[in-house]
Amino acid sequence: MDAKNRREKERLFFAAEVLIARPDRGWRAAVLDVSEGGCALLSPAGFDLHLGAVVTLYFLNRKGPGAAVGARLARIGERDLGFEYHEAQAVPPAL
Repeated sequence: MDAKNRREKERLFFAAEVLIARPDRGWRAAVLDVSEGGCALLSPAGFDLHLGAVVTLYFLNRKGPGAAVGARLARIGERDLGFEYHEAQAVPPAL
């Protein structure tokens, strides 16, 4: 892993879908990886939030309710987004 893409916590590759939710709209995205402190998602079409935007991430990895996690948009890459959780989470996030 190069120094530019280093994270404090170990990341786990994880296949799931996430809803990135704001009070007025939301986007579906695929998870690339997760850690205790955040996650990387594939950037969804039409995503237009700025760095620092606060969202709720709903992890939809099975039937039934998914974990809801408060997060801040911390990184915008060419094809992916990095989110920092407000509080440390289980890996993967759980109810």
